[in-house]
Amino acid sequence: MHLQVLPSPFRTDAWVQAWLDTWGRDSKIELIDLGGSKKPQEILYRTKCKLKNFLPVNTLALAGVGVTSFNTPRSEYNNMDSIVAAVGGLTEFVSVLGSMKWAQFSVSDLRERGHSEQQIHSLQSKKDWRISLVKSEQAYSIGADRFDQYRASLGANTRATYFSRRARLAEYGVIELRSIEEFNAHSFFETLNRFHVLRWGVPCYSNFSIAFLCNFIERFKDEGGNVILQTLNLNGETVSILFDIEFEGVRYNLQSGYLENKFHKIALGSIHFGYAIEAAIESGLSYDFMAGVGKNSNYKERVANQVTVLNSYMITRGALKTLYTLYRK
Repeated sequence: MHLQVLPSPFRTDAWVQAWLDTWGRDSKIELIDLGGSKKPQEILYRTKCKLKNFLPVNTLALAGVGVTSFNTPRSEYNNMDSIVAAVGGLTEFVSVLGSMKWAQFSVSDLRERGHSEQQIHSLQSKKDWRISLVKSEQAYSIGADRFDQYRASLGANTRATYFSRRARLAEYGVIELRSIEEFNAHSFFETLNRFHVLRWGVPCYSNFSIAFLCNFIERFKDEGGNVILQTLNLNGETVSILFDIEFEGVRYNLQSGYLENKFHKIALGSIHFGYAIEAAIESGLSYDFMAGVGKNSNYKERVANQVTVLNSYMITRGALKTLYTLYRK
């Protein structure tokens, strides 16, 4: 059965090339151009990851996707299609992979029962390698034809939190949604970091990650993508901030931040999400919260009406395969 390859903003040339520009010259990694044509999506990299924070292990990964050695922004909905196609197909890919030096191959955040997951499982039948499912998470999204129907489908408390309490917020002053221009992206991410420090105690993005994201934003529009850097202001004060991207019919939320407990029974982050959800549906887009849960509860589960399981795999061989077999029994 042939499974459709769904588009992902995290496997665009814009994302992968920006990643290569930022981390590709790091002395700790070795780039491997499978196709020999310098196309970003056909590049793997090899680095050493410490197993159990002790044993350095040769690790392969897709360019654009960080492993434990690199604290890079997370990419989801990944696939192996470009690297498999670069060498002529799955059989050829297995042969090339088998001739390379590695102990583990990390492939993360694949759609469950998707085309690339099928490719992963095919590897086990072709080589004496161990395929281990190391993580499984749910990504939450909203799909609807009409906003009013979606809003009506929510429970009363959720509907109030995301939409109805706009009116209560308006009692405190003038609400304004402001989109930040591309050339102010760097200052936008610095503001997002300040919001994260207030809520989480640590910044959201490192200086390297900010440079990467600014690079990505400049390139993304050339592949049909759109970037939304948006603040929710009240009487001119920024009280919430949202970093979204749009690609192939989906609006993805990459990060957000807001002032916590500023007003009684008004969740500023949820109000801001409500505006984003409404704008997406009215534009014919689905809204994807991505994987992960909130600080205190899984807020995404309450507001979403679709779930996609994302699976991460580790392919091991040799002595490491034996260790995985013993450890994961």
